[in-house]
Amino acid sequence: MAELHILRPKGFINADTGADLRDRIHSLTVGDPRSVLIDCGAITFMDSSGFSCLITALKMLRRQGQELFLCSLSSQLRVILETTGTIQVFRIFPSSAECLLHVEQTGFLEDGERS
Repeated sequence: MAELHILRPKGFINADTGADLRDRIHSLTVGDPRSVLIDCGAITFMDSSGFSCLITALKMLRRQGQELFLCSLSSQLRVILETTGTIQVFRIFPSSAECLLHVEQTGFLEDGERS
């Protein structure tokens, strides 16, 4: 099974915490390029700056040939992705277990199921 870095941020994701999340993804993947799963279940709010950091992390990972998976989206985060038209850009799963199963079965070769 291909391994993933799994992150579970909590609370508000804004310019500061979003930058911390982006930097954490960068530090995890330097020298160990693997895709990243962000379990969004404990994110209570994300503003536009936090969303921008998510997009930056996605671009960084794709430049490395990796993917950024999201799971357990709140309704607020889902609205952000739908409003910005990026819901199709991310690979989104209802739960981390479903994402891990997808990765195990496909090795990232197919599009993720959109919840």
